[in-house]
Amino acid sequence: VGTEGSSGISSPRRYLWDETPALQDWRFSQIHGKTQREPLATAFPLMNLMNDDGQPLFRLPYEERLPVFSPQYSRSTLMTHMLCEILAQALGQINSVATRLRLGFPASPRQLRTLILTLPSAMPKQEREIFRQRMFEALALVWKAMGWHPQDEDFTTPKQREKSVVPVPEIQMEWDEASCGQLVWLYNEAISHYAGRTESFFNALARPDRQPEPGVVPGRALRVASIDIGGGTTDMAIVHYQLDDGVGANVKITPHLLFREGFKVAGDDLLLDIIQRCVLPSLQTALQRAGVTDAAALLATLFGDSGRIDTQAILRQQTALQLFMPLGHAVLSAWEQSDINDPFAGLHATFGDLLIRRPTSNVMNYIQQAIDHALPSGSPTFDIFNVPLQIQFSQLQEALLAGQFTLTTPLHAVCEAISHYHCDILLVTGRPTCLPGVQALIRHLQPVPVNRIVWMDKYQVHEWYPFSQQGRIGNPKSTAAVGAMLCSLALDLRLPRFNFKAADIGAYSTVRYLGVLDNTVNTLRDENIWYHEIDLDKPGATLDARLHFPLRGNVTLGFRQLANSRWPATPLYCLSINSAELAKTIAGDGVLNVRLKLRGSSKDSAPESFILSDAWLQDGTPVAADALTLKLNTLADRRHSGSHYWIDSGSVYLK
Repeated sequence: VGTEGSSGISSPRRYLWDETPALQDWRFSQIHGKTQREPLATAFPLMNLMNDDGQPLFRLPYEERLPVFSPQYSRSTLMTHMLCEILAQALGQINSVATRLRLGFPASPRQLRTLILTLPSAMPKQEREIFRQRMFEALALVWKAMGWHPQDEDFTTPKQREKSVVPVPEIQMEWDEASCGQLVWLYNEAISHYAGRTESFFNALARPDRQPEPGVVPGRALRVASIDIGGGTTDMAIVHYQLDDGVGANVKITPHLLFREGFKVAGDDLLLDIIQRCVLPSLQTALQRAGVTDAAALLATLFGDSGRIDTQAILRQQTALQLFMPLGHAVLSAWEQSDINDPFAGLHATFGDLLIRRPTSNVMNYIQQAIDHALPSGSPTFDIFNVPLQIQFSQLQEALLAGQFTLTTPLHAVCEAISHYHCDILLVTGRPTCLPGVQALIRHLQPVPVNRIVWMDKYQVHEWYPFSQQGRIGNPKSTAAVGAMLCSLALDLRLPRFNFKAADIGAYSTVRYLGVLDNTVNTLRDENIWYHEIDLDKPGATLDARLHFPLRGNVTLGFRQLANSRWPATPLYCLSINSAELAKTIAGDGVLNVRLKLRGSSKDSAPESFILSDAWLQDGTPVAADALTLKLNTLADRRHSGSHYWIDSGSVYLK
């Protein structure tokens, strides 16, 4: 299944910020019959086009161009590997015999003209640029691997790309997932339900209780909000759609993005909450009944956060992937399919009943040996598959409404913003929104009247939708891809009876307030804000050079968009002290002062990122530049030490 390997990663997009080479070699997740060791993650032709760190060779000086010997690729460059795979699959699919025969002109080869990447609203500008770079590198590597571009030639400028035998596609990265999901609904309603009469469509759905903007005719504007809860991010966009002066089918829709926000708390965090609220307490109770005196300490040793990378860490991660995550998914699946009108609906089963595939022998030995050692002598063997799991879904829903799940806080925030803008329609998409508890929370917060909420998993689409399943959106993730396709077609005026100004939906930076986050939760209090009213989209933007800030240890710098201390913040940088002498000085009576500045800002271009300007001690002694490090780190899960998400560390037990 892919969960048995000793090296892996939950999502390369989660680690775009981490450009540090890995400490251990990456390995393929299959064991050959002749040997029990997994082969190193090196294979032709890519291993001859990049170095050990995963950097493409064409970007390096000639004397540094060494191919892969030890695959210690940084986690950020794994995104390049994944995009290479997707690109190769796409090229193979559009040129396959079956596709050519089905779409006509079977003798003509197909070429990719545009690559559209939709981004989560939660992705900061710094990560967006890294993502763009990874896509560009993947494009270059695939073209060179296929022999379409000279292997040692640079690929950076348009003139250099003209040397390609096959034309190089354009990369489009301006649209976010939430806005693209809205366009699917807008197009389907206008074309399928209102037969292209966009004026009638807008007039029918506009709220009569919202005051129109000055100069706007009532019924000719629509304000649509969307919430997209995925696996890693919760995204929200509010877009104002305005009709021009045309009539009938000859009318153009102009979108204006009013507000967008995203938080790195979503379905995977909900899964962790289920594991910690339901699965681990059941296991702890069963261990106590079996005679383990300190079951909590045993679970903390097996599944807690040690902060070390060793053989136990690999087994801990595999336990999370093979035991706890399947159990958590089984609970969520049963909750999703439960009867919302039955107050006694629940799940009553054993671990063995819920596991479709049993964990590997290595994982079972890791758990069994620790439990056998903790049991009193003479006790019967503990069978983890007989541990009972008894859950009442009404209690889970009450906990979600009461704020005991991590997803509750971001949902409160986005619903508050949506109600502030008096939206006409709210579109809700993403797999976690199928859960009765999440739906109950959104209805309880009521950002719009309940009859104006559209649940996209049940939404009916017509034959134009490429991925429809029995007239419905099968996979909620497909709405972002189809919406991006509609945006691209609208740019070329290739949507009959639907004129849409897609160029006006562009991403903007949500970094407005930057400062030091609290130690355990992602909160940016007003007294911890360093810089106010930042605009990373403004050419020539600078930070106030008069401002400097005291530092008494390593800190996490984060940002929020609104001047509201309740608004959830997002981690952005780690500011750490490298020098042992400097650390001793600060640990005593010393206070370090630091100042930041923006990099890449000029009269014609907006800044790219924050960097350290200078640092000095309180007595005025300057501090060397290499004594401090300001490093991008957007990992939102800060309950565990280290720089791993819980799926990658396996640390699911919190004391």
